[in-house]
Order: sequence, then C-alpha cells, then structure tokens
Amino acid sequence: MNKHTPNAAQPQDCRPRIADSGPRACYANASHPIAVKLNKLSLATPLLTASGTSGTSDEINELRNAAGIAGALGAFVTKGVTLEPRSGNRELRVVETRTGLLNSIGLQNSGAAVFVKDELPRLLTYNLPIIVNISAGSVEEFGALSEFLMEHDRSEVISGIEINVSCPNICAGGVAFGVDPRTVEKAVRAVCKPLRRDILTLTKLTPNVTDITEPAKGAIAGGTDALSMINTLRGMAINVHTGRYYLGNKSGGLSGPAIKPVGVNMVHECYRSIPECRRGKIPIVGIGGISTWEDVLEYIMAGATAVGIGTAWFVNIDVFAEIKKGLETYCKANSTTISEKVGCIHDTENDIRS
Repeated sequence: MNKHTPNAAQPQDCRPRIADSGPRACYANASHPIAVKLNKLSLATPLLTASGTSGTSDEINELRNAAGIAGALGAFVTKGVTLEPRSGNRELRVVETRTGLLNSIGLQNSGAAVFVKDELPRLLTYNLPIIVNISAGSVEEFGALSEFLMEHDRSEVISGIEINVSCPNICAGGVAFGVDPRTVEKAVRAVCKPLRRDILTLTKLTPNVTDITEPAKGAIAGGTDALSMINTLRGMAINVHTGRYYLGNKSGGLSGPAIKPVGVNMVHECYRSIPECRRGKIPIVGIGGISTWEDVLEYIMAGATAVGIGTAWFVNIDVFAEIKKGLETYCKANSTTISEKVGCIHDTENDIRS
C-alpha cells in the first residue's frame, strides 16, 4: 500500500454482468452508424461528458430527462478526482463571457476514498463505460492515486482513466504538467503502471502550449491509449466598475463556443503530425465549444474519434439527445458512418496525408 493511500471502504460487487468475454467486452452495436471504437472501448455513440461538468456520481439522474441523456452518451467522464480532498478556489468561481464561460473551481472534490466508497458505486446506474478524470500535484501522487483506484475498484466499475496534465506540478514550482513533454511522459507512465490491462488511459492535454503535438508525443511515449483535447484556455475578466477581478483566483479557464476553432485546429495538428493518431492506434477525443451535431462533425473530420461536451449542456440539457439525433440523420442521409468520417478532411485536395 502506498504511504499516501487514504483509507476506504469497499463497494459491494453489484456490477451488472455482460455475457461476453470480459466485463466491458461491448457497450455498443459496432454496426450502428454512430458507434465508434475508442481503442479498448466500444462506444454506442461518440458523445462523452466533458470532465468537470457532470459531477462524480449519479447527479444526472436528478434531471427530468436523465434517461435521454444517458441513452445518448457513449461514456460518462467524471469530474476530477484527487488523492486527498480539495476545497477548491475561493469565490467567485464562474463568470460568463460573450461567447463562453470562465471558471476557476480549483478541482474541488471529496477525495479518492469518498469517491470509491460513496460515489463510484452509484455510477453503475448509468450502464455506461465510466472514465475517471484524475489530477495530482506530482508524478508520484499520480501513481499513488492510480494505484488506489485500482486497489479499491473491486467491482471493476472503472472503464478508463483520464489524466489531467493541466494541473500544476508542485515539484516544478506550480507549472502545469502539460507544458513539458518529458513530465507528461513520466506522469502517464506512473498512472499506467498499476492499471488493469483492460483499462483505457486517456491523457487530457492543455492548449496553453506553443505546439500541442509535443506533449501529445510525450503522453504516447508514456503509454497512453488515447488523447483528449483541449482543456480550457487560460483567461481573465476584470470588473471595470469596481476595479477588481471577477474571479476569486484572478484567472481561470475559458470554455464554450469561443474555443472551438482552437480545439478543432489542435485535433487536426495531432492527427496530421503524429503517425499513431493518423493510423488510428491512438484515437483522439475532441473537446471544446461543441453545442451542435455540426460541431461534432468538425472535430470528427479533423481527426477525432469521439468528443466531449460540457459547457453547452449548462444551457441545454437536451444537447446530447439532439446531437445524437442529428448525427444519426446525417449518417443515414449520406450513407456513411462516424468512423468513416474520422480525419476525412486530410484526404482533400489541399491536405493529402503523407
């Protein structure tokens, strides 16, 4: 047991069993036009919740259209979990911008022990692949958290781990892990070491870098199974009437429609420049500014296999169902599948793949 490991009770083995070769052998009908394969996971749709927007437990069940939301998802991604509890940043934490949302939550969560005891078991009600987003302050803490989750997920609820390398590295003076490819590689390797072989590993990359392909390559060298991008862009808002910062932490992360072109471009760059992405060995989950099925297809055509949606459903809780319907209609009208459209922009006259 790692010396950093908190105590935790074990959830009962109440996992629904699937009559196949493994506990997560198939969540989707592979022949369905919008079903996709995200490396080790088969997803019924390419739609994921973006971390930080859906809680760490079954909060969706409290919404009026809970069944419609869960039915449109390919997987559920939790809010960030850390080894020890975190109280988060001081208020204010959220401020709207003209075309998005600026937030500074500060990774508030109850810690890994509470998560595996009280929150993780309730996610079984979704009947979806569960991907746990994790954050840490050091490479060693990333490894300890990964080990703790594997030791205490006795019912094998967890299908994947998403590594948030946008969080600050305490050992490097608070600089985000994601800006240094070598540190990304070390963090990913530390997380992968204790994982079960059937667990999907995603690395969530920060856009606050000069060239996102460099940390992406670091993640691949560390053993990631997939990449997710982008996390929020650094931003700030100032109240000119009071002369004070809007956010209690001064700066925060910008999400929403304003960042979609940045996200699409970074997915495009990784797909075009990284052979493992271009060949489909390392799939990409596109995140940032998605609110329509057309937005999803932009990411898919740029090179994403699946997408994460967050800010949009703060204002429209039907967004997942609406996008799923739009994608199905598009595929039927064009006699195609989502998988066939992955990276197709690179086959056009002006962007031939090498």
